[in-house]
Amino acid sequence: MQRNGKKMKKRHLLLMMAMIMAMLATACSNGANGSNTPENDGKPQESDQPSGGKQGEEDPYEGLPKKVSISMFDRGRVSSDEGTYEDNRWVKWIREQSGIDVSIVPVPRNQSQDSLNVLFASNQAPDLVWEYDRSYVGKLVSQGVIQPIGDYIEKYSTSYKKYLEENPDLLPHLTFNGEIYAIATKRPITGIANHGIWIRQDWLDELNLEQPQTVEQFIEVAKAFKEHDPDSSPIVGHTTSDIYAAMYGAINSMWYLEDGKMKYGATLDRFAEVIELEKQLYELGLVDREYLTDNDNQRSKQLWTTGKAGIYLGQWGGGTNDIMIQDLLANVPEARPVPMEMVESPYGRYGAFQESTPNIFVTFNKEIKNPKAAIEYLDWLVDGGWFPLAYGEEGVHYNMVNGVPKRIDEDKFNKEVLYAGEYAVLRQQVVNPEDLLAMASDDEKSQKIAGLNVESIKLTLKHEFRRDMPYQPSFDEINEIRSTLDTFIKETRATAVTQGEKYDGAWALGEIRKEWERLGGAKAEEIAQKWYEENKGGF
Repeated sequence: MQRNGKKMKKRHLLLMMAMIMAMLATACSNGANGSNTPENDGKPQESDQPSGGKQGEEDPYEGLPKKVSISMFDRGRVSSDEGTYEDNRWVKWIREQSGIDVSIVPVPRNQSQDSLNVLFASNQAPDLVWEYDRSYVGKLVSQGVIQPIGDYIEKYSTSYKKYLEENPDLLPHLTFNGEIYAIATKRPITGIANHGIWIRQDWLDELNLEQPQTVEQFIEVAKAFKEHDPDSSPIVGHTTSDIYAAMYGAINSMWYLEDGKMKYGATLDRFAEVIELEKQLYELGLVDREYLTDNDNQRSKQLWTTGKAGIYLGQWGGGTNDIMIQDLLANVPEARPVPMEMVESPYGRYGAFQESTPNIFVTFNKEIKNPKAAIEYLDWLVDGGWFPLAYGEEGVHYNMVNGVPKRIDEDKFNKEVLYAGEYAVLRQQVVNPEDLLAMASDDEKSQKIAGLNVESIKLTLKHEFRRDMPYQPSFDEINEIRSTLDTFIKETRATAVTQGEKYDGAWALGEIRKEWERLGGAKAEEIAQKWYEENKGGF
């Protein structure tokens, strides 16, 4: 376990630093006073200058209240005696330690982007808005609701500017239309792994079955579970559709390189097979009939933790997943949940969704009042403010053992610290799989779950998630299409899955392709191809 990332070799670092500083200087030249407000679009205007002074003599943000608001995913983890996401021990600690009056604006995790869109539309979005999804940041860029921040980094940052110089491979992920629009740090391996599958080994043993290795075997195992317990819902989870799509290398919102041509995932032939698989599982009664409307995942959790499901499609481990396993073992002591390897489809054996290198993308609302205070806050996080938010208070929640923060009491950590992790939107964190055992409490239950997580993360990363380029193209045409197409795909998929034999995967694909063309998909493909040809040398 290390708090700081490794430094690049000196020669390579100097070269990349020069590239970064050139880009930052270009960004800075768009507004010599460091302001990048939407009204001036980065160009100096008289209203930006301090009255009676020359440009650059005074800082327009000096003396302003150090107040910053920031979004937060509401995952329902804050207990009533801890408070709320807006007001709890950690929010108070952040304000005291950072010197910034930080306010939290929570949005429901499962409707985060929709909720943020509403906040932007009503001019109530916080100063800092973050997401894990780079393509969503691209949408915000296209909509003009966030602003370039290269000049802010150059003028006001010390710690993050240094971090970016030491990690120049992050820069392409943060850049849109030639300008820096986001701040991010690198993920640890526990953040690269994301989606994962769990299965009841005791159910397999009872039926003398092996873990499935192919899509066909996956269906057969689920059928055997259903026949053994007709009242069960063999397959539940909250990442079901994404895991089915990952099996076929056809995530609907990603671009793929097909015979040298850029193609959108939802328009691929094999996306019809993804929907057909989902339909087959639904019609065979192998999934919960209400899963498409289980937006908060409460029903899936209930079925899994009460022993009514045999396969869970969710995360590889950690956080909520650990709590669900604890609850399952408490309710069904004989249960043996174990991680399951992704199965092979006719197109190969791909991994479940894995994240790219950047962690959280933090963006600046175009209406932010004090970007200098925001940079100061983010610098504070990078400097080490993130560590207690991730691990708690030393001597209370963890002790340092051989350089690893070892949790003292798992239940106390889950109640008092777990919800605070995403306040640490920037962090310099390195975790090795074996650290998971060292970090867990010494009690038998905690060590058992940590051991499962070590196995799970290795199994999750065994097969590479199909990502044909390190990051997805972002341009106005596709972002505008997605604002309509994403909802259309969701509704069309639901119709094909649930509405009988009249509708199937082929029908759904045909409808999606027609909508794609109607919205200007051909032009989007042309732009994506040009983007690929111009950028492939750097991939």
